[in-house]
Amino acid sequence: MATFNLVITYPDGEASRILGALKAYWTTQDAQGNAVVPTNAQAIEKLRLAVVANVKDIVFRVERDAAVKAAADAVTQVGAT
Repeated sequence: MATFNLVITYPDGEASRILGALKAYWTTQDAQGNAVVPTNAQAIEKLRLAVVANVKDIVFRVERDAAVKAAADAVTQVGAT
């Protein structure tokens, strides 16, 4: 199976901002209304899963649009007079 290895490079001083934002973005609430903040590893995994979902969506949309165009291009006018 093939893989993409994506690297995100940022200055060392930005790590806390980036992880803080990712954790805030994916913070949820439990049944009692308490914040459930993901760990750094969980936030990074959620980011990876979001990228995977985005790739799937892009491929689906591009191929669907191409299929719709091909189907539409195959339809011709009736030669009635």
